[in-house]
Amino acid sequence: MLSVTGITGGYGDLRVLREVDVSVRAGRITAVLGRNGAGKTSLLSAVAGLLPSVGAGRVELDGRDLTGLPPHRRIRAGLALVQENKRVFHARTVEENLLLGGYALGGRGLRSPARRAALEQAYERFPMLRERRRAPAGSLSGGQQQMLAIAQALMPGPKVLMLDEPSAGLAPVIVKEVLAMVAKLRDEGLSILLVEQRVEQALEIADDVAVMEGGRIAASGPKNGFDDGAVIREIYLGRSDERLTTGKS
Repeated sequence: MLSVTGITGGYGDLRVLREVDVSVRAGRITAVLGRNGAGKTSLLSAVAGLLPSVGAGRVELDGRDLTGLPPHRRIRAGLALVQENKRVFHARTVEENLLLGGYALGGRGLRSPARRAALEQAYERFPMLRERRRAPAGSLSGGQQQMLAIAQALMPGPKVLMLDEPSAGLAPVIVKEVLAMVAKLRDEGLSILLVEQRVEQALEIADDVAVMEGGRIAASGPKNGFDDGAVIREIYLGRSDERLTTGKS
């Protein structure tokens, strides 16, 4: 479904990605793990077309070459990115946030049949958002804002959803709810590229794993090759099993 090959790039003269290859198969979750600074967020930015400088590599979605396309055209092609830290429009209502997420569907607001259908699907997936649809997004809890950010990204009906640290800043019980929703979306047929610092929780829902180190993919493959955690402790953690559980780095 999503194939990234040989991506090299960064920020100006600072190269943070070095010939990165990663893929997401249809209806599966690929978890990208690695220490802080390994290049995980930059990888998602490169795939979304947001990385300032990409010198080489190729991004294909469902056989279509997206390399060089601007972000809005990648969205229309079927890519969606939920950035870290629950980036929603705090002063806008929940429903306004969702409608803004559906801009790629065309039309204006609820006068667009496609946006109305996508909005109803969002409310079916996230009943809490229907209850709070008139409330400012900034009044929601952290977990609710994360759900809103995911629902907003789903509005155009993407083929691949990319999630950057969806558990960041959330209480453990809320993390469990958010990742359960991610697994449910996979079970509905969505392909997901997940960057997550909480290693054990990510491995619980992942189908495939890629471990980044120094801007490169240090190891990758089906999750069952990582079940004992030895490879991750060696490449990613190196020192402490305690950090494997907490996600600290």
